[in-house]
Amino acid sequence: MANYNIIAVDSTNVEDFGFFCVKNKKHPGYVAKLSWLQQRFGEGLRIKLIRTADKKQAGFLEYIPGEYTWRIVNAPDYLVIHCIWVASKKFPYKGMASALLKDCLQDAESSGKVGVAVVTSDGSWMASKDVFIKNGFEQVDEAAPHFQLLIKRLEQGPLPAFPRNWDERLSKYRGLQLLYTNQCPYIGKAVEELPPVAEKHGIRLNLVELNNAVEAREKMPSPYGMICLVYNGQLLAEHPISATRFKNILQKELKLEMKS
Repeated sequence: MANYNIIAVDSTNVEDFGFFCVKNKKHPGYVAKLSWLQQRFGEGLRIKLIRTADKKQAGFLEYIPGEYTWRIVNAPDYLVIHCIWVASKKFPYKGMASALLKDCLQDAESSGKVGVAVVTSDGSWMASKDVFIKNGFEQVDEAAPHFQLLIKRLEQGPLPAFPRNWDERLSKYRGLQLLYTNQCPYIGKAVEELPPVAEKHGIRLNLVELNNAVEAREKMPSPYGMICLVYNGQLLAEHPISATRFKNILQKELKLEMKS
């Protein structure tokens, strides 16, 4: 028997347990994420946290009804997984991710959902599809350059899908734009650190916060949907980046030099 419990984190205990990935309550991303969560819990967002017998956090799962998802998918009547993360190298427990997924699927069944959907990636910052395939999920769509949409159906219903107008979305953005939401706490650091780097290179980084899930699903030009760095219709980054990575993009992709 696994020596851990799965705890449901909600508005009443989130400040006690947190949300796993950022522990520092003074971190700009922690503050932004906590505020974001307090608005989302009323929409049905759930966080399931793995806590060991000695009160250490070993993993978590975040998901929400498809009508309110911040992933850029059309998935009504599904639960949509935002994030899954288990510290499998740090803790000697097998099957933690599968246990979290089983808990989510039980939630979907008890709430009468058609199934559970998730966006996966062959790139960084997102889970790969392997653990989901292992747990009975099937791929139903894909999007360039490396995203997949997987589902596990509990009953018959319409299939979720990605949008088909990525290029049209990108074409609407002129100049250097950082589109972001506060779903991921690591975004807070990027929002704080990147504008001064742009200024040192003689260009303005326009910050565009999308604070409504419907708006995000209509405007974001990438399936991840949490952050997009765009320059004149070109997608430069689709996940949180460091100030160093941003400097390299400005110098190598935009051919800008740092001012002395």
